[in-house]
Amino acid sequence: MAEMHGREIPRERWQPFFDNISSNLRGKGVDITISSKEQEMHQSTLWQLNGVSYDPHDDALIVSCRQQEHVIQSPQVISIEGEGVGLTRLDVRTAGGAQEVVRFMTPLLLQAS
Repeated sequence: MAEMHGREIPRERWQPFFDNISSNLRGKGVDITISSKEQEMHQSTLWQLNGVSYDPHDDALIVSCRQQEHVIQSPQVISIEGEGVGLTRLDVRTAGGAQEVVRFMTPLLLQAS
């Protein structure tokens, strides 16, 4: 399993952190990879992001995309790379020992012919 990257966000800051940055990330491309001791699974290819939030009641990190919602249950550690609109990656370690990596990419804008 890959090692965690970036700067760790304290658990008590998860909800306000994601509430604060979520609108800046809207429209970015999202790529999700889930790694466990048994296997690595590639979840998505550039889904279009609506937002990211943490629900303390359900203890879940929710990556809401135009195509579907990806829920990460029982996160234990969340680390980030980048800041604000420059956020490029979330590393999430779950209670079950899996690591989920959420990469944020700016979609390519193609000029009309």
